[in-house]
Amino acid sequence: MAVFEHILVPYDGSAAARRAAEKAIELAADQGAHLTGLKVIDFLGELITPSDSLWATIEEDVKRKASAILKEFEDVARERGVSVSSRITEGPTETEVVTTAKNCRADLIVMGASGTSGVDLGHRLGKNIRRIVMEAPCPVMLVH
Repeated sequence: MAVFEHILVPYDGSAAARRAAEKAIELAADQGAHLTGLKVIDFLGELITPSDSLWATIEEDVKRKASAILKEFEDVARERGVSVSSRITEGPTETEVVTTAKNCRADLIVMGASGTSGVDLGHRLGKNIRRIVMEAPCPVMLVH
């Protein structure tokens, strides 16, 4: 009997996210679980106010890059015979990860212990990760 049926993998393309994805793919292959890759776009729209046309260009570029990042994740999972899908959401990272985990009924979240910011958590758990761990509807595995 499989312990995990649906694994959520927040994925930003960073080295830590790639290590977490490898672990999630390994678990999914072993368990026969489905993977959902999640790329969160966390716009700080209130801090910058470009013109509407410039904003539309920026938003389109960010979403295109997010799709490319998730395609990388999906390709690796499919090469290993793992069922995979992906989602792009917008909002605060910690909120989007927890909400997506609830909505897709994930029974495990596997994520890197640092992201594209390059902040290594070391001895101190970052604010976003701490919130995800505390509010997630399922266990969270952090991969260094």
